[in-house]
Amino acid sequence: MLVKHSCIKQDAKNIKAIILDLDDTLYDCSGTLVLRGRKHVAKVIARLINCSEEEAYHLQLEMEKKYGTSANIYEKIVSAHHLPHNHAKELLKEFIRVDIIGISLFPDVIETLQQLKVQGYKLILVTSGEKKIQNRKIHALGLSHNYFDDIFIADRGNGQTKYDYFKEIIQQYNLRPEEIICVGDKIDDELTSSRSLGMITVMVEHGRHYKTYLKEQDKCIKPDYSIRQIKDILRITTTSSFTIR
Repeated sequence: MLVKHSCIKQDAKNIKAIILDLDDTLYDCSGTLVLRGRKHVAKVIARLINCSEEEAYHLQLEMEKKYGTSANIYEKIVSAHHLPHNHAKELLKEFIRVDIIGISLFPDVIETLQQLKVQGYKLILVTSGEKKIQNRKIHALGLSHNYFDDIFIADRGNGQTKYDYFKEIIQQYNLRPEEIICVGDKIDDELTSSRSLGMITVMVEHGRHYKTYLKEQDKCIKPDYSIRQIKDILRITTTSSFTIR
């Protein structure tokens, strides 16, 4: 389902490029790697604070619910249980380096990417995280450059941001911001960054970041569109005109 949140008419013929996020946009990260990572780290936490693995698992969920998806919950856990500060970094490493085997794209992703390519759009993947891990995900999902004109990974460890790459994309492809659609699940990351540059924003209604947005949406910007499936992008690109903020 495609939901409009805005009010200014825009001609779809002006759109030249589509930027897509990876985690919880093209595949179910929250339901696979995040859960797998929390269960993996629960084993370590259980030893550190002398509790069961189930209690350690639920402790992580409670901390995320309390502090939000953008917080480093392992810093919160370490502080709450008066553990040495270095444990927070080690717990986070355990979480993000979970085995990525078995992840798969949402069912409509490949066909949608193929149709968008046929329609002539530049397709660009922009994701963030640890570079090696994000590359492994891209390879495991069979994406690489078979479907994308370019792939950018904002390495958080080196202080890189999606905002920086969005500006680079505008310059590299000689595009105006209003000629670009940005699709993702995180209102406080790719959607706010792309909106600040003047791009059209599309939120994917999936995953833990979207659930956080629903609780705090009165404090957040509103995306121009919300979609439940990637294929709903085609309803924007095949419409002669559509409404944006």
